[in-house]
Amino acid sequence: MNFSFSGRHMEVGAALSNRAKDACIALANKYGVEFIDLSIVMGKDSYLFVCDIVAKTSTGNSYIVSHSANDPVVCFEGALQKVDLQMRKKKKNGRCSSCKDSEVEMNVYDNSLKDEENVPVIVAEVLNDLPLISVSDAATLLKANKRVLVFENISSKTVNVVYRRDDGNIGWIDYKNPYENL
Repeated sequence: MNFSFSGRHMEVGAALSNRAKDACIALANKYGVEFIDLSIVMGKDSYLFVCDIVAKTSTGNSYIVSHSANDPVVCFEGALQKVDLQMRKKKKNGRCSSCKDSEVEMNVYDNSLKDEENVPVIVAEVLNDLPLISVSDAATLLKANKRVLVFENISSKTVNVVYRRDDGNIGWIDYKNPYENL
């Protein structure tokens, strides 16, 4: 596991770093996966501490969360609860094929997450490479049961998005870089 715990505009102690590493290993063992890359950054924003966690698992799933609180330990634990919630939702929806059924304890954070059950979880989808295609080819690929397709436009060499609109039509987002002519 590639583990890093760093501070942004603050010093991070060894006790919190070791506690974080142990908690992350326990969370990975709970779901039967292994964290390949795990980066935790603790920072200070005004009077609050902010903890950002970026994790990639052996199953190919990525998790990116942020949490803020008055105390650094509470801040880290809140961020870790968000990762746990994302992992639990992926397991529940069947998107985590290697998670072990027998080892998942669903009651660990249930008391603190009852209010957050209806809050949507942000799940990072990592794109390794974008297809280099035309807009019409992207619209054709979109019709194959996809809701959104991100691609590199073959004519302008910019990143574009086609998506299925609520009215049934296809929307096209053509990003124009405002700094391109500077």
